Amino acid sequence: MRYVVTGGCGFIGSHVVNLLQSRGGKVAIIDKITNRKIVDSEFLNKEAQHFYMDISNPQLMEKALLPDDIVIHLAAQSHVDVAFKNPVETTISNVVGIHSLLAACVNKGVRKLVVMSTDEVYGSTDKIVDVRLLDPANPYSASKAAADMIVSAYQKMHPELVITTLRSNNIAGPGQFINNIIPRFSVLGLLNKKFTLHGDGSARRRYLWVKDAAMAICLLAENASQSHIYHIGHHQAFSNLEIAKKIGSYLQLDDYISFEKDRLINDTIYPADSSDMTREFQWEPTRNLDDFLPETIEWYRTHLDHFRDLV
Repeated sequence: MRYVVTGGCGFIGSHVVNLLQSRGGKVAIIDKITNRKIVDSEFLNKEAQHFYMDISNPQLMEKALLPDDIVIHLAAQSHVDVAFKNPVETTISNVVGIHSLLAACVNKGVRKLVVMSTDEVYGSTDKIVDVRLLDPANPYSASKAAADMIVSAYQKMHPELVITTLRSNNIAGPGQFINNIIPRFSVLGLLNKKFTLHGDGSARRRYLWVKDAAMAICLLAENASQSHIYHIGHHQAFSNLEIAKKIGSYLQLDDYISFEKDRLINDTIYPADSSDMTREFQWEPTRNLDDFLPETIEWYRTHLDHFRDLV
């Protein structure tokens, strides 16, 4: 038995691969490597088998899979601003990608799949009323909601395939690409450039340490025995303006924030409820944002040359 991690060279995927290997797992990675090319060498795992391919090709996917694999699906276009700029490409990546993977899993007789989703499928709300009640409001969250619907259909058509979905809050920590607010503002601050906030910066988000997220994913891959939707999140929520001020304060910056027109849609907050993961797998967050933010900023200071031309 081996673990196959799509997107295993990425930010979250690299942590999942390392954790699985540290626990004695045999790992293969499927990744076409897009926005990580600059810092690739730090995330390529020499002990894992690598398949460089696009998951939207089901024939190629079948060639990479074995019947006794446990598949962990992390590959995605995962940033909202990128999705606004390239909505069709985001749909192809996130919707066609999961459909191709599911078809390949069924054809190869794979019996277990963990799918990474997002809290954004619920839309702008701080409470989960029903896991089936999805209300996405931007191209990214809509593509992930569509992917979740395809997963739901496959669960009904192929009950022999255990599909576990994990809907998560924002995930952060050292090594994340600079499309996301914490790495982007860290790099901008280190370069003495201004942070640009959408609207008035009041939209609030919750942040999980990447190793806590990786642990949740590995727990499901190792232990989940039935198709189910789980959630991981942190009870703390911070406005984008608060995030900017935390980073600016740490870097001792002055006059570093500017504001621009808000997104066409900018959800105010997303829910957090990890009770199912805590109850069944004793998972809970181990670190708060304030605990890991300094080391995250310092990682970008150390790797600043990788990013200075990208902001």
